[in-house]
Amino acid sequence: MKRLWVLLPMALLLVVFIAGCSVDSSGVYGPTSAPGAFPGNAAHPTPNTTSFQGCPPGGDGGDQALNTLKNRTDDGNNGAFQDVSFDTLVNLSYPQDIGRVQRANWSQSDVAAVDKYEGIAVRTTGYVLGVKHEGTESTNCHSTDYRDYHVWLGANASDPKSKSMVIEVTPRERDERPGWTSSALSGLTGEQVRISGWLLLDQEHPEQLGQTRATLWEIHPIIHIEVNQGGSWQSIDS
Repeated sequence: MKRLWVLLPMALLLVVFIAGCSVDSSGVYGPTSAPGAFPGNAAHPTPNTTSFQGCPPGGDGGDQALNTLKNRTDDGNNGAFQDVSFDTLVNLSYPQDIGRVQRANWSQSDVAAVDKYEGIAVRTTGYVLGVKHEGTESTNCHSTDYRDYHVWLGANASDPKSKSMVIEVTPRERDERPGWTSSALSGLTGEQVRISGWLLLDQEHPEQLGQTRATLWEIHPIIHIEVNQGGSWQSIDS
């Protein structure tokens, strides 16, 4: 009887956990609010593939399938973006066994779970927690001149980076937008912004979870950046 009283609280906790989660057809758990709030019929356009400064869309090594997604420059689904809340994006589910695994080696169920959300043009709002000009990487053919800007987006200006979603400015997008200068991007820290771009799962940074990001989902690349100025959204393009 004593043993039963010990096991009963554990059983109740398990029931509460399962009730608070949903499971999709791939067996991936995630918060119940995320799938319900995410647009179920959004388009997944094929990314455009062009070279930039002699660098092909797949970069010069690493996971070339991932690099190709990072290097797209198409402007949403014919300019249209799905409005999705920050909380929904940061809580989207994904497979737990793909960290640092090249996409060519993913299982079919892992591919299906990621494809459910990846490649959708989304728009969300939040606060910029920090901006960093990254080093060289295979995505940009290890160029020292053309490098990504790593941006941390949070629900609140006071949030730690451990609760953030990483969003990235790519050299290809900066080349098309003269207003995206280093000073303009660095000056975004602390600002409320509206971000439009492509939803992407970057499986290469699992060690950052709970430290400098809350999820492996990113908005990458960012296509549009708007800042809240007096209650209206103003593009930083000019």
